[in-house]
Amino acid sequence: MRLELDWLFELKRREIVFLALLVLCGGGVGFICGRLSQQYLELFFPFSEALESAAWAIGTLLFTSMVITLVSAFLRPLRLLMFGHALGAIAFLLAWWGGWIAFACAILYMAGMTLHAWILTDELGRRLEFSMRPLLYEQRKIFMVMALLLSVSFASGYQFTAQDELRIPENFKRAAEEMMLSGLETQVHNQPGLDPLERELFLEQARTNLDNTWTGFEATVQPYVRFIPLGLILPLYFLLMGLLDSLGWLTYLLLWLAFRLLKRFGILRIVSETSERKTLKL
Repeated sequence: MRLELDWLFELKRREIVFLALLVLCGGGVGFICGRLSQQYLELFFPFSEALESAAWAIGTLLFTSMVITLVSAFLRPLRLLMFGHALGAIAFLLAWWGGWIAFACAILYMAGMTLHAWILTDELGRRLEFSMRPLLYEQRKIFMVMALLLSVSFASGYQFTAQDELRIPENFKRAAEEMMLSGLETQVHNQPGLDPLERELFLEQARTNLDNTWTGFEATVQPYVRFIPLGLILPLYFLLMGLLDSLGWLTYLLLWLAFRLLKRFGILRIVSETSERKTLKL
């Protein structure tokens, strides 16, 4: 065993730094998933704070995916990269200590990062000249893993809070009612044949009907409430994938800047190597 692990004791300083980055990435993703599972209601209201939290989470994921892509492009051999992702999965689990769901997500994180590293390493090894194109193309696998992890953590947060009961945030109800009643109030106030008392009675009856609609909806869905967490995963996954794909150009810009800086400071360099090729000839 000592001989098989000798490579761990021969790591260079730069390789140790890259490994530390993978650990931080795993811990960062685990922290976001853990916070989302425990405080998922923050994504609803107030709107300004919800928008700020969502922007912070998406920005962190984009930056994390950029770092993972950058490290995966240069950390060799492949077993060293796998070791770094294994440490990242452990950091993920420590940052999100949430029972079997967190453990399953940590395994999913490890599996997704391993698949990404294996495919990217093979793709870069078959190219005659280094290019950023496979980095950007394979980065979508990281987006898929992170979107799925966040979707599962959101669903687990709902399941933990609901406790087999349909839980629609009250602020969500109030905001939806205000949106639906705002146009109705404008129409009622523009009716010349109604006096102020009749207008208020009409609006009050509309609010009562909306409350009854919410109650009827909750009663109808209640028998199937155990399936709601599963139903939340797929639409949220596609929503997150759309956001990450649309903002993927930011990671390209960050990767380009990172390459320029690392080359400028002599941390990374492009070297020419000779390789043997086998072809068929007549």
